[in-house]
Amino acid sequence: MKYAIAIDFGSTFTKLVIIDLNEKKVIHSDKMPSTVGSDAAVGMNQCFDIAKNKIGKDEFEKAMKLASSSAAGGLRMAVIGLTKSLSLMAGEAAALGAGVKVVANYMGNLTEENIHTLEESKAEILLFGGGYEHGNRTMVMHNAKMIAESAIRIPIIYCGNSDVASDVRILMLSRKKQCFIVENMIPKLGEKNVEPVQEVIRNLFLQRITDMKGFDRVKKAFDNEFTPTPKAVLDAGELLSKGTEKQNGMGQLMIIDIGGATTDVYSMNSNKSYLGAKLTGLEEPYEKRTVEGDLGMRESSESVITDKYLPEAELRSGMTREEIKQSIEHRMREHDFLPNTDAEQKLDNCIAAVAIRQATRRHAGYVRKSYTAGYNMFQVGKNLTDITTIIGTGGIIVFNQDAAALLKEVEKKETDVNILMPEKVSPYLDTEYVLFVAGLLREKDEETALSIMKNSLKRCE
Repeated sequence: MKYAIAIDFGSTFTKLVIIDLNEKKVIHSDKMPSTVGSDAAVGMNQCFDIAKNKIGKDEFEKAMKLASSSAAGGLRMAVIGLTKSLSLMAGEAAALGAGVKVVANYMGNLTEENIHTLEESKAEILLFGGGYEHGNRTMVMHNAKMIAESAIRIPIIYCGNSDVASDVRILMLSRKKQCFIVENMIPKLGEKNVEPVQEVIRNLFLQRITDMKGFDRVKKAFDNEFTPTPKAVLDAGELLSKGTEKQNGMGQLMIIDIGGATTDVYSMNSNKSYLGAKLTGLEEPYEKRTVEGDLGMRESSESVITDKYLPEAELRSGMTREEIKQSIEHRMREHDFLPNTDAEQKLDNCIAAVAIRQATRRHAGYVRKSYTAGYNMFQVGKNLTDITTIIGTGGIIVFNQDAAALLKEVEKKETDVNILMPEKVSPYLDTEYVLFVAGLLREKDEETALSIMKNSLKRCE
């Protein structure tokens, strides 16, 4: 087998990458408007036709064919926990690489108002946790009854105190609600067990993909099960960072991916205490992903350029506030809009810069003063200060004339008081869409997967 053909089915674009497995490099990459809204098979066949022209029909037939998809748009998940910190961390951990984004978060005893906002949130999955093993039962059952009596009709994943798991399931099934019971996600203080939850979420993602038009036929053409694109990128990032037995990795790094609706941030590094601060909360993973559903180039651009950032947008674009607001409204209506003037391009760059700035600071940890004997500071979240390698992917970054300046938005600024951001970064670009491919290829041949990333990623200044 000489070639691998990888396709990523996105909501906006379908991407094609052809890999020469012997040379360990990308020989062709392309993208075209997505057809997942009408018939995914149309986009697949377009990609396959291009591949046949590039490598010939015989080699095409023998080639490895791999697929990922973000076409479900990132399943929308609501999270219910007993405390704010644990609820938020549980949601982030469960979403890690599983193709979901957290759109609502509740903690403590649910109220009627909470239930109302949950019903209105358009969540597609409910992650319901609470209570360490053999711990709180009362609050968990209160929340279970509130959920059971609500109008929500979405899959519920219960991942709390197992002492009441069967009671929760019986209660949900009695109200004809779909309920999955998994092991306690936070069985005891400081310990997390996310794999069972992630497995259920990935299965729900794949079910969603299969239900979309044409995917029942499309999936038969590939040699792997459809993988959520965020998981593929996360797997690629971990491999690129750590390396293999035969090849060194690039060490600590971050990946930033801006789309029309979201900005995804990935970090690959061990969490260290900052200047001796006491680490609090759940242990941070080496590979971490966060997705910001209100920071995107099109659908969510209005929540990027808020009143706070309008002066910056005016200065960067040369447009008036009214022109900016009208232009943002147009982006929200026309998701495939491409800038057709210098001012519009500068506004796009401003949206991207602000999205990166906000998303990376939400991803990062922070320190605060401690009044506990023996410690001057508490550290919450992940310490990114030692990261120097930043990789940008997504069209607005990859095809930007000043991509380096965009990626350097992650560097620590004077206003980043106590936020654990990188000090100085070296930016790279994923110009050939190699990250998702490497993540898919990793299970088949990790040496080749790492090599093609090293050969394809481009340093920018």
